[in-house]
Amino acid sequence: MMLPKLALFAAVTLLSFAPQETKPAPIDPKDLQQLAWLAGTWRIEQGEVVTEEHWRPLAGTTLLGTSHTYDGTKTRFFEFLRITAMHGTIAYLAQPGGRPTPTVFLMKSMSKDEVVFENAQHDHPQRIRYAKSERGITATISQLDGSRAEVFAYERR
Repeated sequence: MMLPKLALFAAVTLLSFAPQETKPAPIDPKDLQQLAWLAGTWRIEQGEVVTEEHWRPLAGTTLLGTSHTYDGTKTRFFEFLRITAMHGTIAYLAQPGGRPTPTVFLMKSMSKDEVVFENAQHDHPQRIRYAKSERGITATISQLDGSRAEVFAYERR
């Protein structure tokens, strides 16, 4: 009978020192005001192809956005976007092609001129980063390790 008590003691001791899952730090929904610089219409022209991302100003606890890539004859891609207070943090919700269920990326970090969102379970991208640039904003999507990075340098329209 001594062995089971010893095993139980060892398990309890190990669990007390096991790394605990970290949760995002609580965010005040007012922190969304720090993202006011994102509001506006942003544009990239690559030959005949135009990509526009439009972010409405913060209303309530949500910034609503859309992305639209098109040329002179057709829409090539579109996406519904939201940045909102969710589950005690700030989240980026993407609905590429208008899918009914959004993919959620939780905020990893935010400063006065950059915000980073991550979702390790998503296939690609796993990280979405927006930053102010000299001429507008830069959006970068990548894997968590930085691989498969795509950079979109938007100018204010």
